[in-house]
Amino acid sequence: MSDRLEIKPEKLKPTKNPLLGFDRKRVEPIGMVELTVQAAERVLTESFVVVEIHPSYNLLMGRGWVHRVQGVPSTLHQVMRCLGLDGNKVIDIYGDQVAAKECYSVTLKSTRKGKAPIHSASPR
Repeated sequence: MSDRLEIKPEKLKPTKNPLLGFDRKRVEPIGMVELTVQAAERVLTESFVVVEIHPSYNLLMGRGWVHRVQGVPSTLHQVMRCLGLDGNKVIDIYGDQVAAKECYSVTLKSTRKGKAPIHSASPR
């Protein structure tokens, strides 16, 4: 995994904290790494936990990062809106809608195989 992201093994710091995957399986981290992330005008150094899994994405940004960039995410629109550094300009950071729909489709297929029920809500 770390080679896919071009992270040299010596840059990884050891960590003993396991993660719980979306499928509720325990995942042992390879290590942690600090990376500089640029999103629109914002440039922040963030710590990432590196794991050996095969997701359809390279990384997940947590709530702490969203709060630091003062972001308001919309999963429906695959966009996060935040203020520019001057506090006046609004910046939209777009996600990959095609990839998001593919992930959602895979999730729906796995739930139909009995892994998790889908409940619908209807207005009264």
